[in-house]
Amino acid sequence: MVNKQSIKPANKDHDKTTGLYKIAAKIVKKVKSGSNYKSQLYQAQYPNKLLLNAVLMNVFKWEKVIDVLIEKSNILEKENNMDRELAYVLITELMWSKFGLKGSAKNIMAVKKYKSEFLKLMEENDLKNLTTSLPPKVWKPRFFRVNTLLTTLEDVLKKLSDLKFKKFKTPKTYAEFLELIKSDKFKGNCFVIDIHIKDLLVFNSKVKFYNLEDYNNGLLIVQDKASCLAAHLLNPEPDSTVLDMCAAPGMKTSHLAALMQNKGKLYAVDRCKERFNVLQNILEKYGVKNVETFNMDALTFPYYDDVKYILVDPSCSGSGIVDRVRNDPTLKNEHFKKRLKKLANVHAQLLNHALKSYPNLKRLVYSTCSTNPEENEAVVDEALSVNGKFKLLNCTKMLKGWTNKGAPGYDCSEMCLNAVSNVDCTNGFFIAVFVCRDFEEAEEEEDKKEVKKIEEEDEEEKIEEKYIIDSKKLKKTKANKNSLQSVNIKDNTNTPIKKSKNVKRRERRLKLEQAKGISNNTNTPIKKSKNVKRRERRLKLEQAKGISNKTKKPKKVKTEEI
Repeated sequence: MVNKQSIKPANKDHDKTTGLYKIAAKIVKKVKSGSNYKSQLYQAQYPNKLLLNAVLMNVFKWEKVIDVLIEKSNILEKENNMDRELAYVLITELMWSKFGLKGSAKNIMAVKKYKSEFLKLMEENDLKNLTTSLPPKVWKPRFFRVNTLLTTLEDVLKKLSDLKFKKFKTPKTYAEFLELIKSDKFKGNCFVIDIHIKDLLVFNSKVKFYNLEDYNNGLLIVQDKASCLAAHLLNPEPDSTVLDMCAAPGMKTSHLAALMQNKGKLYAVDRCKERFNVLQNILEKYGVKNVETFNMDALTFPYYDDVKYILVDPSCSGSGIVDRVRNDPTLKNEHFKKRLKKLANVHAQLLNHALKSYPNLKRLVYSTCSTNPEENEAVVDEALSVNGKFKLLNCTKMLKGWTNKGAPGYDCSEMCLNAVSNVDCTNGFFIAVFVCRDFEEAEEEEDKKEVKKIEEEDEEEKIEEKYIIDSKKLKKTKANKNSLQSVNIKDNTNTPIKKSKNVKRRERRLKLEQAKGISNNTNTPIKKSKNVKRRERRLKLEQAKGISNKTKKPKKVKTEEI
């Protein structure tokens, strides 16, 4: 028999704490490898995102100090090759957390033994103030893209209204829009529809969205505006064929599918197995149906003659992402410079491959979340120099009121777009839009024909409208006349009817003829001729109808003697 008293109940708090530390360690490892901090935080399978974020931000704040403590104490080797990222988290919680390092797991208990040694090392090496300098804090709102594959903007707006969110009217100019979202009145539960992207909602940065049902169900997608601009400027037609060459984690891919209304073909390619799995999960969650996914290098992807739109958004340094931790010491040393050069070479290979390998390519968007010209303008200039078939569209003219262009000193600078964090309230971002000259000329010719056709149709509509208006006026005039005549006849008013000269002449002639008949001093009634009778009837009819000046001139009438 099992002695029930000897079985210790599971410590749920211990399990939760251990799980938190392990998840935080995984995110630290991914971020240090170049992954997007915000994406990793949102995708983490941990319910209390605020707590997880607090732990992580503390880790990155004290990263330099922890490196010294690990090196001086030799803790990783002493404790059976403890995972370095887990050591980051546990040491941070032990030394700087308000609540201390909790739990009784083996690794936790091992780290707790080093507290006195760590304090001594910090004193000896003057480490108390050696925190990693975080970049200047840039205020940025929170952007939610409405997933039109699963819902509509109208439905989301209604739900937000039911939740007592205040909706601001979208200003007419970009300057006014930026002024609004930066103002003091843009606080609490309020939002505004973005001025450039109609399915993008802008909320105050402190809005609590983790418990929003639409967010958890994939109807609202957290996606920075700058990231949304890539698919927005590519603007594929619904029934077209589109290739996303570096698709993971899938935010831009799902946006492309939404713009295509889940029609046409969408090829999503990514070579990293781990990121590819995330891509598939996201596309399934967000209801993408028109996609085929490929876990392979985009440079070896089979050529599809029907591909007309391509998005090249490769993994980059991420120097434009406001929330990404950019305090890694390697960002300012020779190692980072070598990495930057390597990234730029990969970007150039991908871009040139896309421009040369797809014969029916109409438009291509090249984008990065980097602020380094080596990854941006330099790559675009090189691609243009060897691909004369393509030219650039002016990105800033495609976005109402946008002013930030490419970095100066490059041939492509005036045609490219930069999103600047402290100006546009987004992450730092770079975009260039390539268009095939042949297709553009053909499209321009088609546009001219379409414009001419529209102008002809407009002219026909104007003529038709004029005819309809004239007809209505004529009907109205006749109706007014008939109404007036009806009133004169039925009411027998004294308002005189305007008579034409011919009518007046006939009246005088009739009176004269009658007078001649009376002058014979006979009581015999005057016998009227048929013509006289006809004139009398016509006169009465004309008086009743009120017809003016449209009768034919009557012939002379011969009177008959009695």
